[in-house]
Amino acid sequence: MTGKILIFRRGSLGDGAVSIPALQWLAKTYPGTERRILTNTPVMEKAAGLEGLLGDINLVDGFLTYPPRLSGFSRIRALRKSIMTWAPNHVVYLSEPSGTLGLIREYLFFRCCGIRQFTGFPFNTQKRRFTQIGEDEWESEAGRLLRTVGGNSEDARIWRITFTDEERQLAAGQLTSWSSGTKDQQRFVAFSIGGKGADKDWGDPNWQSVLKEVSQANPNLGLIGIGAGNETERTDALLDHWSGPTLNLCGRTAPRISAQVMAPAEFYLGHDSGPMHLAALVGTRCLAVFSARAKPGVWFPQGEHNRIFYPWHESAAAPQEAGANRIAATIHTIKPESVIEACKEMLAENPVAG
Repeated sequence: MTGKILIFRRGSLGDGAVSIPALQWLAKTYPGTERRILTNTPVMEKAAGLEGLLGDINLVDGFLTYPPRLSGFSRIRALRKSIMTWAPNHVVYLSEPSGTLGLIREYLFFRCCGIRQFTGFPFNTQKRRFTQIGEDEWESEAGRLLRTVGGNSEDARIWRITFTDEERQLAAGQLTSWSSGTKDQQRFVAFSIGGKGADKDWGDPNWQSVLKEVSQANPNLGLIGIGAGNETERTDALLDHWSGPTLNLCGRTAPRISAQVMAPAEFYLGHDSGPMHLAALVGTRCLAVFSARAKPGVWFPQGEHNRIFYPWHESAAAPQEAGANRIAATIHTIKPESVIEACKEMLAENPVAG
């Protein structure tokens, strides 16, 4: 099949990561086509966009971008012109669904761009909703996206992407420059406070408690901060509560290099965020603290050996009454003692010499 496919995917780093199974399915299903992603620039100025993760992995051939809030006739006309100049004949809808009016506007816009073939447009409610797969767990966003374009949601459980030798060397350079005072490679935990929205932020006092106690129990264990440049100062302040070696790479490494930096980590520790998905992408276990913004499972990291703290997902993570009033449960019902215990359990599976 030949032709040009425009893949509509809003979002930033985490959204790009969970899109990979669907993008791989599209590459296999439509060989010989030229595929470009239409995406917004990140809402947060210094957040990494999809291009930072997907730009060089042979799943797409290019990107068209628009401002996070596309408003005003001149901007809409400019975007329409850029799409019509490239002249795709097929749109694949690979975004979180807009409301009904938003979907109608998006559909009419693409029709005005001269496009007549559509895949995955979620007018069908089954494409908009997540399938429940357990008593308190739903399919992932990666699975929903794969299902809406015609693939099998189950195939989205585990996936990987390839990295170049240059990317591996750049990541290794960041790690070898970190002097631990020992002959062995420094063992470390990857840590990130990244995440959009105050409701997804567990708060510095909780993280300070976790970092202080875990590091005191493992004084030779290192901690590497991963995130955007605007998280550098806050991450520095939190790293001060870690008694072992620390390294703050916020804003210093591109997303794909950050993923490779986290590959040898004991585990990822932090919020539901883009760095969490990067860690899972390279097979690193995740210990992640979630808000109740989305159904449990939708944004959980891929993999089978993660520890997830969700306000009403684990009895160890929330008081029993939270389960009876799920709307009222917030990220702050998760207790630092539970997260500390989980860190110690994960480290006990591969003890740190000390």
